[in-house]
Amino acid sequence: MNLGDLLAYLRDDLVHVGYTLTLLALLARDVLWLRVLLAAAQANLSAYSYYRGIESIALWNVIFVGINLLWAVRILRERRAVELPGELAEIHQRSFMPLSAAEFLRLWSQGERRVLRDQRLTQQGAPVEALYFLLRGTVCVREAQVEIASLGRGDFVGEMSLLTGGVATADAQAVGEVELMRWPTAQLLRLRERNPALWTKIQSVLGRDLVAKIQRHAVQRPVTAT
Repeated sequence: MNLGDLLAYLRDDLVHVGYTLTLLALLARDVLWLRVLLAAAQANLSAYSYYRGIESIALWNVIFVGINLLWAVRILRERRAVELPGELAEIHQRSFMPLSAAEFLRLWSQGERRVLRDQRLTQQGAPVEALYFLLRGTVCVREAQVEIASLGRGDFVGEMSLLTGGVATADAQAVGEVELMRWPTAQLLRLRERNPALWTKIQSVLGRDLVAKIQRHAVQRPVTAT
């Protein structure tokens, strides 16, 4: 077999290599490996199509290689180690552990830090406009004008309505000055549509908060989540 025959033989094998890599990509459980294997597969198929003179197929596969490589780079950036500053590291460790440090920073950056005084955060029977996370101060929760809970640092307000899509089941009122993070409900719902995987982790965070509230107040009185 001369060199020309060998090259022709290898060119014919490119299509088999490409489809084998595609099969492995579809079997991969990790999305990063999925993207890398698809890029390699499409590179082989592009080369095969070019050698066969099918330039349109070669061009489309080059585009697919580029898209998958961009996604692979994005995934690597999201997974790289992120060092959180002191305050945020403590908040992440205490209340947002289901999220990676990078995911937590992404969510945190979309919120707005506010200082409020004696302001009502939720009204019983009304839609909840935002999810709140308390950084400082106290929020009183009342149902039918009867106090049922007192929330403080590290507690969420408005989480049940966000999870269920219903209205607030209690009034939540800031007692004096409070500092908090605020995420508009509409913004979080858009995030749910764009990134279901991250939304699942956020649901886990909110679920842990609800369980902690129930455990903290079960002995004293039933708790109605806001």
